[in-house]
Amino acid sequence: KGTHYLQELGVRYYMAFTSEAITQAATVPDLTEVARSGPWVVYEVANSDWVVPMKQQPVVVNERGGDQRERWPELGTSWFQHPEEGLATPVDNGPKDWQHIDVQVDLTRRVGQPGDASRNVDIVTPVQTINPVALPTVQVTNFSHSENSVSFSVDKIGVPILVRVSYFPNWKVDGAKGPYRAAPNMMVVIPTEKNVRLHFSSSGIDKVAYLLTIAGIALVVYWWRRDPYSL
Repeated sequence: KGTHYLQELGVRYYMAFTSEAITQAATVPDLTEVARSGPWVVYEVANSDWVVPMKQQPVVVNERGGDQRERWPELGTSWFQHPEEGLATPVDNGPKDWQHIDVQVDLTRRVGQPGDASRNVDIVTPVQTINPVALPTVQVTNFSHSENSVSFSVDKIGVPILVRVSYFPNWKVDGAKGPYRAAPNMMVVIPTEKNVRLHFSSSGIDKVAYLLTIAGIALVVYWWRRDPYSL
């Protein structure tokens, strides 16, 4: 599939060092050599942006029972590895007017049984028929990022934007609704303003944990200085 997966994940650069990989990379139009270092050759991946307008409205997948640590990997890998079986990007939440669907395990393609060490992640398929909803064209500009933030501008609001950055609950957004977790593990936001900024910040639980850690270290130091032989 060439660079398809790299582009879908927002990977900007590809590195190769074996002669076979370098020879093959030279035949791929979307890979442009930009540097060499020792045996390594670095290529830039074309059309691999972090922030992209969505062409189809996402669908919200209703929560299923069972081990939630398995539910999202099932959904994410099913959509990512078999995009031809779905017509829209699945998300874990979203507006009421987005289509909401259920998914079920395709038992005909199950590899291994639950509990087996060699079991593969289950493939899930939609229960309901997905009704594709085309979205208006949006231009994304002024993209920038740092270690804990992503910002960009759009020329119209209200149209979902895919942010190819790993989802985590600590991500917050200004100037948009969301972020909603999107398969395989990215984010979707709906701009409410033309300038949007996502930022990663500590949660309340994180701050309490930091405080308890500092208090614990201070207590150990206190008791050690008071009587080092009591520890």
